[in-house]
Amino acid sequence: MDPVLELKHIIGYSPEKCLNIKWSRVPGENIVLFTSGATLIAMDVETNEQKRFFFGHSAPICCFDVANHGGMVASAQEGKNSIIRIWDYYTARCISMVTMPVTSLKCIAFSPDGRYLACVGKDNKNKEMITIWDISKVHRGEIPEIAARHTSVFNILCLKFSPIDNCRLVSCGYQNIRFWRVSDTNNIRGSAVVLNHHARQTYFTSLDFEWGATSAAAYGSANNVSRENASLKRCYVASKHGMIY
Repeated sequence: MDPVLELKHIIGYSPEKCLNIKWSRVPGENIVLFTSGATLIAMDVETNEQKRFFFGHSAPICCFDVANHGGMVASAQEGKNSIIRIWDYYTARCISMVTMPVTSLKCIAFSPDGRYLACVGKDNKNKEMITIWDISKVHRGEIPEIAARHTSVFNILCLKFSPIDNCRLVSCGYQNIRFWRVSDTNNIRGSAVVLNHHARQTYFTSLDFEWGATSAAAYGSANNVSRENASLKRCYVASKHGMIY
């Protein structure tokens, strides 16, 4: 039976809750994903047509991420037990859901191969809880399992996997930037970057990696084809004061 009404467009963007705007990872698409309240929207930037709506959250979305292979999206909402939903990008269908015992969920991030999903939020003792989920079997209907978990006293505002290693992550927050490693025994261990005076009263708000982003101009390519350069492994971190490190 055909529906009486069909949703075509949602007006609104919710930057007060979720600042994220991300590109689709599907080759050939010019689609951005953003949030409007409790809904995640995929919109074609050339035609302004909203292609997909991801419905299911019962509270405003606070963060989301897109897997490198483009086939999965994860989004989260805060609450007494924060909820994370994992979506099939092509069908906008929720294929799995997990809860975390945190009230403030800061960020979620896929590993480079899409096997793991890392999440960060504050627990009931006001400490940062890093949880890494194994989501490799969600397409087969299996529930994600916790691969590693760690509680930190260091503030975390952003956490991302290394683009070349599932076992290494980088985080940043108030007065700190830290590198993390998941050991063979599934423990998460961190080491701090020595920042000296740069750390004083500084909120480090976001980070990203240069790896694989080398432009064609660096190679003198006439056909403007981008090429990856695995030797470039720099990490850039931005601060609330407008500095990039």
